[in-house]
Amino acid sequence: MTQLDLLPLAAVLVLAVVLLLARWPVAVSLGTYAFLLPFDSVLILAQAGRFHLHLTWFLGAAAAGIMLSAELLGRRFVRPPRTALWLSLIVFWAAMSSLWAINTEASLFRLPLLGLLLLLYLAAVSTRASEIELDTIAWLAVLGGCCAAAVSLYGYSHGEWWAGRETLSVGERGTNPNTLGATLILPLSLAVGLVLSSRTWLRRLLLMGLVAVIGASIFATMSRGTLVATAVVFLFYLWQSRVRWRVLVPITVLGVIVLAAPQVFFLRLGQAFADRGSGRLDVWEVGLQALRHYAILGAGLDCFPDAFSEYVRTAPNFVGFDRAPHNIYLGTWVELGVVGLILLLSTIRGHLLLAAKACRAASDESSRLRLISYEAACLGLLASGFFLDILWEEYFWLTLMLLVMAVRARQASGKTVYLRSLPRRYPFRVATPLNANTQLVESPLGRVSSPEVSRSNLR
Repeated sequence: MTQLDLLPLAAVLVLAVVLLLARWPVAVSLGTYAFLLPFDSVLILAQAGRFHLHLTWFLGAAAAGIMLSAELLGRRFVRPPRTALWLSLIVFWAAMSSLWAINTEASLFRLPLLGLLLLLYLAAVSTRASEIELDTIAWLAVLGGCCAAAVSLYGYSHGEWWAGRETLSVGERGTNPNTLGATLILPLSLAVGLVLSSRTWLRRLLLMGLVAVIGASIFATMSRGTLVATAVVFLFYLWQSRVRWRVLVPITVLGVIVLAAPQVFFLRLGQAFADRGSGRLDVWEVGLQALRHYAILGAGLDCFPDAFSEYVRTAPNFVGFDRAPHNIYLGTWVELGVVGLILLLSTIRGHLLLAAKACRAASDESSRLRLISYEAACLGLLASGFFLDILWEEYFWLTLMLLVMAVRARQASGKTVYLRSLPRRYPFRVATPLNANTQLVESPLGRVSSPEVSRSNLR
């Protein structure tokens, strides 16, 4: 078959994509991006100097453009929440740090990706998405994670591994096992949320199969930081869910998979203290020494390896030069100073408060579980951030933007009534009848937007 023979098929596919985008612009564009994100490390289109041009970068830029067009043409624009301000400030401060960076080339190298991530985030959180669109994105993210997990497990069973650990490889390109495990946290959490909120046994069985595949792949990576993140996800489900026995079902399934894990899995877990976290403790000690000089303004974006090399002789054990921080909190402090650390913590706090208020306001358990799935994924990744460098990774930013979109979709559904502020004794009455499950709570987004209640109804 020649290339000319494939032209009609390509034309049909392009036409189908255009029609889908015209009908569901947000779900198709952002869902496709979420589906392919676990394959990011192997989907490299070309290389320009030091730059590896990833397919997901172009898909992310396209998704941002499509969502912005939908906002303007379809009147779907909504004011971004305060969390967007914190993220914009941390990106701005990171860009400014390149002015005094100890390695200007390294700082400037990261800036294009930061701009893309911020643009995609702002476009996503400024779009009024429905719950159906958000569910579509969640399903595509789960299916993408399951496909990546299945491909990597197949390769692992046929001898394709990274130092005895599972990896996702295509040709000569492979994914770091730690990165692969971290990208699967969001699909795993969303799949568990879909399992718990499903009302038919057939769908639950299907989703349990997806959870098992994704969970098995996470275990096969043998990433200890990702295992901590997985534990945080399920602990949060147990804490927040009102029907805890349902959460025990996927936990039991994953427990059976762990029992079937090879001996090398348990050996690696047992070596966590013996190898000092693969040298992370030594890296962190050097990073703390570097704070003596860089705690205020920082060494500059992406300059932790250079700061590490300056103080490497203070390490109790030599672990090489130019090491990454393997900790987003310490790394941010060394690179962006105390201002950057405050902005990072404010960003995290803003997203978690936004989700917590929305969960408390959810009118039914199914709605709460959907919201919990995004919050659990966010908490799991933040826990893995103590061991992995995820701050500027696309899957972390996708989790943040989906968390905000989920809150907005729940707010717009009309099942929860949000009031900007409530006096202590609630001196008003609602003139129109409300649903029995309706709750009156302070809006996490700071304004009244429910179609069921307006200022005219309060008197």
